[in-house]
Amino acid sequence: MTSKAISIHSSRGGTGKTVIAANLAIMLAKKGFNIAILDLDFRAPSLATVFSEGLGAPVEFWLNDFLNGKCTPEQFLIDVSEKYDLNGKLLVGLADPSIEAVRSIMQKSQAWEVTAVKKLFLLLSTLFNDMNVNFCISDTSPGIQYSSINAIASSDLSMIITTLDTLDLKGTEDMLVDLYDALDKKAVVLVNKFSPEMRLNSDENSQRLAYKLKRVLKHPIVGIIPCYCDVLQTERTELIALTKPHHPFVKNLEQIAQKLVETLQE
Repeated sequence: MTSKAISIHSSRGGTGKTVIAANLAIMLAKKGFNIAILDLDFRAPSLATVFSEGLGAPVEFWLNDFLNGKCTPEQFLIDVSEKYDLNGKLLVGLADPSIEAVRSIMQKSQAWEVTAVKKLFLLLSTLFNDMNVNFCISDTSPGIQYSSINAIASSDLSMIITTLDTLDLKGTEDMLVDLYDALDKKAVVLVNKFSPEMRLNSDENSQRLAYKLKRVLKHPIVGIIPCYCDVLQTERTELIALTKPHHPFVKNLEQIAQKLVETLQE
């Protein structure tokens, strides 16, 4: 199998991007794939919280340190496979959530960002060639930030998370044209938090909505996930793919994971 990089992106915050990225990584590792997940949302990093129960020890090095040339991939990547009893390997690369680190990233120059994307390509080479990683998932900053552009540029496929909110859809449409089409990068769209009052009643309705959105966004719709109140209310440290494997949200995500794997193998 050829190793691939996937970025999880959105036009705005609040679409459920990080929840989907983390549970997708867990799900694929449960299936026996070797997975790396990177927190490239440096302005609002959250994977350190999501995976806090699996870390086992204080974080010594962050992804920020690697991009600043202060450590190697082996030093900042943390293997949490045994903690979560996974069939495959799961490596997490965490962004530093401290105020000082966030402020430092926001002050970085364009020259630093150019160097950062080169380091990302080197990191992917190490993951794929030396660490036997099958898929690297990057949780990116929403919108068009340098860090999200770097993630997209270094990815084989991006999955853009949107809700059916008018601003989300418009932002997604504009971003697909202004960024993805301009860079000639492959992208699919996932609709999340489909509102309860508009909940899909059948596969036929789901297909009709997906067809309509595909015509508007001009990119494949990889899935539509209804809004589940209990998922919205879960603690950030609860990985629902592990704690509630039979939940409809997980079943939806399993289908999407399968479609992503098939798309990447085309």
